[in-house]
Amino acid sequence: MQGFRKILKIDLINLFTNPMWIFYAIGFPIALILVMGFLTSGGYGGSGSSYDYYGVAIMLFGVFNASTFAANSFMEERIKAPNMRIVFSPVRPFHIHFSKVLATFLFCVATCTLDCALLHFTLGVNYGGTFAWAVYLLMVTALFFFSALGVLVCCIVRSESTTNTYLSNLLVLFAILGGLFFRVDGMGKVIAAVSWVSPAKWLLTASLQIIYDRDLHLLLPACAALALLSAAAVLLSAKFFHGEDYL
Repeated sequence: MQGFRKILKIDLINLFTNPMWIFYAIGFPIALILVMGFLTSGGYGGSGSSYDYYGVAIMLFGVFNASTFAANSFMEERIKAPNMRIVFSPVRPFHIHFSKVLATFLFCVATCTLDCALLHFTLGVNYGGTFAWAVYLLMVTALFFFSALGVLVCCIVRSESTTNTYLSNLLVLFAILGGLFFRVDGMGKVIAAVSWVSPAKWLLTASLQIIYDRDLHLLLPACAALALLSAAAVLLSAKFFHGEDYL
């Protein structure tokens, strides 16, 4: 375990000392929420409701982007040499790839928490009041899955750029279908039905039901499904991980 802690510490330092990742995790979501909330401020039935909607929707898009942070922390060019040394050190292979999952998860939990706090106290974004814990639990569970997903895809395709291309395109498609950038429910029955293919739709619906209806019936199924998918992603990463082939 001492070796794992050392690897995890290095991975956390790499994440928290990269200015671009800090900006992309904190500055970019807030800027996007400000722009989208301002542009649609007249279309949500209240002066602050557009910020409430995008304060949840864009943060969920940020949750999706945990997979790209995981890919970068795993295979970015500047950390390949340290990873090479770790591969040939006396540590378990599982510790190498799982440390990337855990480090990305902790980094994204910290930045997501900061984002939500800033949005709530500056723009008054509603995260559910006394039910905010349920929205937070849903986001945290999803963050772990997408962190594990990013590492899994890296283990399979063995390329940071290819992983980011695949995941970015797929996650943007899911975000559009799920209504994270604009509502799709009013675009006809076909589009509304297709939108349920996107995991973003399920996460957004569950979050909005918790916030506005105090309805928790989707929380447990969603968290259980994400936990099972996370376990599967971690186990598959162990199967496909061969560090000496590409680090």
